[in-house]
Amino acid sequence: MSRTVIHDVVIPIVQRILWENRYHRGFGAPMVHDIRLEEFLEEEMRRHFGVMGADGCQHLREQLEEARKNDPYSFEQLVRKLLDQYVRLAAKLRSAKKIPKTQKKSSDQTKKRKKKVYIH
Repeated sequence: MSRTVIHDVVIPIVQRILWENRYHRGFGAPMVHDIRLEEFLEEEMRRHFGVMGADGCQHLREQLEEARKNDPYSFEQLVRKLLDQYVRLAAKLRSAKKIPKTQKKSSDQTKKRKKKVYIH
């Protein structure tokens, strides 16, 4: 249920930010279909507004809508900051997946090392 809150209140702002930063392909406003982004935004918004627990969905919606209504510029800046954090985190995770694992020694080298140990 809180994902729908994020999707209704925050994702339109994310889409506008992406449009302004030209993350679109010329076919209209970009659509956000990143479940991990929605999870990240939900957790960060809950943490920022102090809404914890499974039954805090309605309270989270109220907090988000009130913050957006009272100071839209600050609310958008918060969303921009969280979006930047998410992009940096996703880039770090992508680069971490690309790091090659240490290569194992070839079996010939291992055999030679074992022979040297047993000869002495």
